[in-house]
Amino acid sequence: MAAPAPTISITVSDVIRRPLEEVRAQFADIPYHIHANVHPELSLSLITINGRRCRFRQEVRIVGLKQVDDVMNTVLDNGDLLSEVVAGTNRGLEIHFSYAPAPPDGTLVTARFEIPNDGLKRFFGPLFAFGVRRAAQKALAQDRRDLESGRYRAYRDRAARTRPRQPIG
Repeated sequence: MAAPAPTISITVSDVIRRPLEEVRAQFADIPYHIHANVHPELSLSLITINGRRCRFRQEVRIVGLKQVDDVMNTVLDNGDLLSEVVAGTNRGLEIHFSYAPAPPDGTLVTARFEIPNDGLKRFFGPLFAFGVRRAAQKALAQDRRDLESGRYRAYRDRAARTRPRQPIG
């Protein structure tokens, strides 16, 4: 019998009819996700933000099992987003979000999950993978609806108007 794979790999993608830079910004904007409740089945709480990194806690149920994780999001030099679970139920899980133009005016978002195949996941691998794929597709659809509705654009426009102006000189 072959040894189980060290990771469970899952890839999901969707086209969002919004400009690439807006999509990138929304995916990385955890305070906005919390404020707008983009993903109602997730409980998100901000821990720290520092430049291109953001750490937050996420609670969710996958196939009926509560998952609590601390996630570190890092915006990479090429504009992609790397989400690493640094503590919690799924420690070691990584999600790599990449973005590409999708004509005429959209963005193709691809999320690649690398999940350590250990603990209960080793026994429930196919069921767990199914649950993660389903949750990822649902979350991607929620981000698409949010972006295509214009809510994120309006939020950023409001924030830009209310930001205090710095004195010149």
